[in-house]
Amino acid sequence: MRRPLLTAAVAVLLTAGCGGPGREAATDAETEAVVPRPLSGALHFTAAEQTALRDAEEALVRDCMRERGHDYRTAPARDARRAAAVNPYTLLSPEWSASDGYGLTGAVLEGPPVDPNEGTLAALTEAGRAAWEEALLGRREDHVEFGLPSGRSMSYAPDSCVQVARDGVYGEGWSELRFTVEDLSNDAIRRTLESPGFGDAEAAWADCMARLGYTYVTLEDPRREILGLLEEAGDDPDRLRAVGERELALAAEDVTCQLEADTHQRMADVQAAAEEPVRAGAEEVLARFQRAKRQALDRVLPPRTAASASTGGEADR
Repeated sequence: MRRPLLTAAVAVLLTAGCGGPGREAATDAETEAVVPRPLSGALHFTAAEQTALRDAEEALVRDCMRERGHDYRTAPARDARRAAAVNPYTLLSPEWSASDGYGLTGAVLEGPPVDPNEGTLAALTEAGRAAWEEALLGRREDHVEFGLPSGRSMSYAPDSCVQVARDGVYGEGWSELRFTVEDLSNDAIRRTLESPGFGDAEAAWADCMARLGYTYVTLEDPRREILGLLEEAGDDPDRLRAVGERELALAAEDVTCQLEADTHQRMADVQAAAEEPVRAGAEEVLARFQRAKRQALDRVLPPRTAASASTGGEADR
């Protein structure tokens, strides 16, 4: 039997993403359920942290562009709670999923970000636009390329305003460090997903969902269902509202089964074993990344908040 859905909960979902940074800071706990994230949550930032870091970068980009003779307008902050709640194993925070489900209908209703520089660029000549973009992103021929543990390579433009701002917030060397840790994190996720224990934990969750009348096999299946319904709904507001209601009800039962089947802890145990080989060769890199992350947060957050955030990553398993 399905749970009745409160109208208030639907209203929260339909307006999710419209709050400002103050709202984010007040409700960070909603998205911070202790769920397993690779490498002790090294790459995870709370909504308040994401907002503070983004605002600091944007301000430095604006200053850099102005110094080079270009107008650059920073975009208004978007609610970062949905991004902070994302989990690579599709595990849910009970509190946040109660108001945002899987974040799918909310993302559709929120729409794509608005580019505040669209008007500025439209008014420029072709040469002016090229100069503006070169100042912001740098020239391709000036890119510095570096290798990743996986064997892939990445590059960045050291003199671009984007990179100048990034260095100003995180310190020099952050881009290479960040891409390296992302590469290691992707390896840890792949190893976890391919582990037999992951399949066993997923099967236990699926058994719980079957008792509620669902025929799902993977943790991704409920999301795929909602995505299909959203595609069918198109721009019809009544159909979108119905999908939102369905999403909230489904996510509520999904997270209930995740808790009943001990999915979070089982995934944490699987991940801990699966990522051991990744950690073994990356201790120094991960330590440098954590130091850079703490220093960046110290720069952009009030002292008390930054102090608590500096150890927050270890809460993620």
